[in-house]
Amino acid sequence: MKRWILASSSILLSAFVVFVPAAAQASVVTGGQLSSGKPVKATISMRGQQIKYTFSGTAHKHVTFQVTHFNFSSGTNPGSFYLKFRKPGSTSLYKSCYFSGNGYCDFITPVTGTWTVNVVPYSSSIGSMTLTFARDVAGVALTSGTPVTTTIKFQGQHAGYTFAGTASKHVTFQVTQFNFSNGTNPGSFCLYFYKPGSTSYYTEHFFSDNGYFDFTPPLTGTWTVKLVPNDASVGNTTLTFANDVANHALTSGTPVTTTIKFQGQHAGYTFTTSAGATKTFGVTQFIFTNGTDPGSFYLYFYEPGSTSYYTEHFFSDNGSFDVTTPVSGTWTIQLVPNDASIGSLTLTMT
Repeated sequence: MKRWILASSSILLSAFVVFVPAAAQASVVTGGQLSSGKPVKATISMRGQQIKYTFSGTAHKHVTFQVTHFNFSSGTNPGSFYLKFRKPGSTSLYKSCYFSGNGYCDFITPVTGTWTVNVVPYSSSIGSMTLTFARDVAGVALTSGTPVTTTIKFQGQHAGYTFAGTASKHVTFQVTQFNFSNGTNPGSFCLYFYKPGSTSYYTEHFFSDNGYFDFTPPLTGTWTVKLVPNDASVGNTTLTFANDVANHALTSGTPVTTTIKFQGQHAGYTFTTSAGATKTFGVTQFIFTNGTDPGSFYLYFYEPGSTSYYTEHFFSDNGSFDVTTPVSGTWTIQLVPNDASIGSLTLTMT
C-alpha cells in the first residue's frame, strides 16, 4: 500500500515538471546604462532570455532608440523582439515597440528619472542586434544671416532651434546643402514653428531638397523651431534664419542699392509725398537669379497706415514705374522677390 502511494506521487511530480510554463524559465540579464549616441550590442543566446537596460529620461524631452545589425531567428523563420519601456519605479508597461528588422522607436518621456527598457524576444527568437539610444540634437539660438549646420545621425532623432520673432515682421528660413537619405531613397524633413510658450505648432513646411520657407510671426517673443525627419531619414543640412533687409528712407534723386542675400527675404523702403504728386521709381543694375533662371521681383506700394497695397509693379530687368499718390504722408514700399530669386539692384526715386 505504501509502495503504491510513493509511485503515484512520483508520477504526479514528473507531470508537474513537464508542464511548467516557458515564461517562468525566462532569465533577465542586466545590460547596463545606455548613454546617448553610444551603440551597445544586445545578444539573446537562450530562448526566453531578456536583456534589461536603463536610461536617463527628462520630462517632455524626445528620445529615440535605433536598432541596427538585426540578426534574429526563430528556427527556420526570421525572428523578432519587443522593446518594452517602463517609467521610473514602475512595473507597468508604458510603451512597447516591435522589431522584425532594423528600425527605430521614438517617444517623449513624460517624467524625469531612470527609465528601463527590456529586450523581449518574440516566441522562441534568439540572435543579436545593435541598440543605440539617442537624445535630440541640442537646441541652437538662430541669429539673422548666420547659417547653422545640423546633423541627424540617428533614426528618429530631432533637432531644435529658437529665434527672436517680432509681431508683424516677416522672416525667412533657407535650407541649403541638403543631404538626407531614407536608406535607398532620398530623405526629407519638416520644420515646425511654435509660438512663444506654445506646445502646438503654428505653421510647418516640408523639405525634400534645398529651399526656403517664409512667414510673418503674429506676436513678439522667442519662437521655437523643430526639425523632424520623415520616417527613417538621417543626414545633414544648413539652415539660415534671416530677417528682412532694414527699411530705407528714399530721397528724391538719391540711388539706394539693395541686396537680397537669402531666399524668401524681403526689403523695405519709405518715402514722403503729397496728395496728387507723381513719383517715378527707377530700377538699375538689376542682377537677380532664381537658380539657373533669371530672377524677378515686385514692388508693392502702401498708403500711410495701410496693410493692403495700393498698387504694384513687376520687374525682371532694369525699368521704371510711375505712381501718383492720392494721399499725403509717409508711404511704404515692399520689395518681394519671386520664388527663390536673390540678387541686387539699385532703386532711385525722382
